[in-house]
Parts: sequence; structure tokens; C-alpha cells
Amino acid sequence: VAERDASTGEGELSALVVFRADGNAVIGGGHIMRSLSLASVFAEGGWKIGFAASAESFKSMPQLNASGYEKLVLPDDAAGEAAAMMARWPEGCDVLVIDHYGRGAGFEQSLRAWAKRIAVIDDLANREHDADVLTDSSALSAASYQGLVPESCRVLAGPSIAIVHPGFVLARDVALPRRDGRKVSRILVSFGQVDPENATALALDAIELSGFAGAVDVVLGQAAPNLSAIRRRAKHRVTLHVNASNMPALMATSDFSIGAGGTTAFERCCVGLPALVVEIAENQQGVIRALTAARAIESAGPRASVTKETLADILKALLSDSAKLAAMAATGAALVDGRGAERVFVAAIGEEKSKDGRAVRVRVAEEPDEAWLLDLQAKPETRLYSNNPTAPTAEEHAAWFAKTRKDPTRLLMIVEADGKAAGMLRLDRRPENHIVNIAVDPAFHRSGIGAAALRLASRISPGKTLLAQVHEGNAASLALFSAEGYRHDDGTFYKREPK
Repeated sequence: VAERDASTGEGELSALVVFRADGNAVIGGGHIMRSLSLASVFAEGGWKIGFAASAESFKSMPQLNASGYEKLVLPDDAAGEAAAMMARWPEGCDVLVIDHYGRGAGFEQSLRAWAKRIAVIDDLANREHDADVLTDSSALSAASYQGLVPESCRVLAGPSIAIVHPGFVLARDVALPRRDGRKVSRILVSFGQVDPENATALALDAIELSGFAGAVDVVLGQAAPNLSAIRRRAKHRVTLHVNASNMPALMATSDFSIGAGGTTAFERCCVGLPALVVEIAENQQGVIRALTAARAIESAGPRASVTKETLADILKALLSDSAKLAAMAATGAALVDGRGAERVFVAAIGEEKSKDGRAVRVRVAEEPDEAWLLDLQAKPETRLYSNNPTAPTAEEHAAWFAKTRKDPTRLLMIVEADGKAAGMLRLDRRPENHIVNIAVDPAFHRSGIGAAALRLASRISPGKTLLAQVHEGNAASLALFSAEGYRHDDGTFYKREPK
């Protein structure tokens, strides 16, 4: 789908992704916030972005209205949603992302002809889906969805694919050095935008009973039903943040947190913030179970069974155990590195076919890929036209690999052919363009793997100019890039404009 892109402000052409998610006083804001975080990764590549949600969602979630993305207020009748979405975007969409407990296979099938790809975000595993990709950060394995999705559906499971906003990745540099067992002097209380069960008041009561004398930050949304009561308690050492836009900074500068088991639980893990978690909704059970089993959080149990006295006792014990807090921080940060949204994104864009018929897709490079990439970089065919003809040492490669994976502006991916590693694709994302770097294992040369990988790069960044350096004399690469629409720009650089 080629549309004039209103979301990037660049007047370029890009693909369209539509999100279907809701947020309100009953279900909270986690679905909307998670979808907005994933949308930011699509926006990085210049995608056109639309949100289809209920009128209550737009009213309850100011972050959604402030996003600048195209919006569709859906009718109250769920049966009319599909027709409304098709009328709003009649050309169809390239990717439809559904993050909604009330929608399943029937809804997805009604939009199958309109959407080229359907990606579902779930954490319940309690209904059938007609999806191309499904992600569940609380599931222990893809087996949780056996029989619930088509055999062709790719299921991503576990905390590593938890979708958190890129701001939490940037905050890790500030946050993680603080998780050294120091005395807790600042506690963050956050039970989501709405907190219908008023667990915030329970946490404040427990903090007082525990004898903690430090600073307390409380986060709530404007639509929270108990906001006025909490506002009256915000004095002296207690600071209330309404519709906070600086959550990464608040978490990074806090020493401990009391909160719920929804999307925010993964955000806390990303910045290594130890947490005492109270279950305020049944759909949080999977997240709490997974993170408790990993010893990344301490669970106090369901809201209905937790008293201020029991919560205070648990809190007091935790605050006096610096070794446990440091271990929780390290475990959480290792489980959730903040690149989950990128993992979901590159899965959502789908795959291409090589000229010999193999399915080619990309995935984010992980720690176990370091040795394989070093071997690829050491091959004579890889070094022949590299800027540096000398292969890196293991130490040099390790330093480069760690730095590259940590850099939020660089997207390092493994190219797979029929599930087997076949090459490397890297995008260095700059405001003016994205620089493409590609290397294909010589065992896969002349099979069309490189061309398929470049087409995937264009799917990742459809609204951006792609720039590649191709050295003189590298006839094979010149032919490859030329065939994929790259034209000479300056010196040894070739570029492909958005289509």
C-alpha cells in the first residue's frame, strides 16, 4: 500500500500499519501503551500509522491523542468495526496489529482480505486466532498456542519479546549502574493509568506502616477514578505524577517499586527496578507467574487477598535485603533488554522468497549469534570488498557486537533461509536516511538470498531513503543493488528512494 505519509512529516511514501487496541477504566491502559511502543518502531522506518479504538479509549488515553497518528473512532457495535476500518483505509493495510482480549479468529478473518499481514499481541492463550504472527511475553513457550493458531503462524514467546518503549532502552545506561545494593531512598508506586481497585492507596498505607522514610513517587492517569483521593495524600515526601510522560526517567532514578503485573512489569525489568507486585487483574497472572519463577519480582498475590499489614511486612523484609534486591535487578534486566518491540516488528513484516524458493526472513541478532557472525566476517569472500580487509580479532568483534546490539540507532539482524542463518543485515538509522549493510554466507551466494534481504530492508524502512556503500570492482554487489532499485548517489554510495 503506497500512501502519502502524514505521520513522518517528511512527505514521503510509506506502508500502512493499523493498530486495534482499547484502553479505559475497566481494562486499564496497557494495551494502548504497548501498541504505542510498537508503533514507535514502525515510525522509525517511516511507516504510516493508524489507530482504531473506541471513543472511550481516545477519551481515557491522552497519550493516544497526542501521538499524531491517524485515528478512527470505532462504532459501539463490535460487529461494525471491520467495515469501519475498511472504509477509513479503503486501500487496505500492510500490517494489522491487534492487541485486544475481546477479539479473536472471527474478527481477524473478517479483515483477512483487507490486511496483507495480521499480528496479534496476546497473553491469555484462551481463544483461537487467525494470525500470521502472535506474540505472548508471558508464555513459557510457543506450545501454549498449539491448536489455537494456524500451523503457518509464527509464535514468539517469553519476556525477551516484551514490548517496551524505546525510552526504557536509553534509560538503562543511567539505571543499571544504580542497582548495586545501595539503600533504598526512593520508591515508585505505579498501578497503571487507571487503577480501578485503588491499589495505589494500599501501597501508600503499606509504605507508612513499613517505616520507610524516603521519597515516594506516585503515577496515575487523568481518568483514574480515585485520583482526587490520592491527590489529597500527595504532600511532603509523596509526589503525584498525573499522565506522566517521563516514566523511563522515574523508573531509572527510583530504587524500588510497588506496582501491578501488566506491561509496566516488563518496563521495570528493562531498567532493573526491583518490584513488589500486586495482581489487580486476572490477565496479569501469566506475567506475574513468569517473572516470579525467574525471581525477577516479588509477588504479594491478588489485590483481594492483600492487606496493608501483609504488604508492609513483605516490603520491610525486601528493603532490608540489599543482596536480594540487587539479584532481582540483574535478573530482570537480563530477561528484558528492551529490544522486544524490534523483535516483534521484524517478525510482523513477514518474509520474502529467494529465487530458488526458500523462505527468507530476518530476526534481531542475539548473544549466541556472536560466534557465527565472527566466522562470517572472517571469510575471504566477506573481507574482499570490506573497508578493512583484515578480519577482526575475537576481542575486537566482541566489543563491536556488544556496542552494536546496545545502540538503539542500529538494527543488527540475522538473515535466515528456511530457518538457517544465511547472512547479516544491518540498518544504521539516521534522521536523513538509513544505511544498509549486508553480508551473505558464501554457501548461499547466487541463490537470491541477498536480493530477498534487501527487499526486507525496504519493508523495514519503507518511508526512508536507503543508502549503501558498494565498492568499485564488486560487480556482484553492484548488480544486486541495481536490481533492487538502488541508483548511484555519490562516490561509492548508492541510494534507493522510498516507493
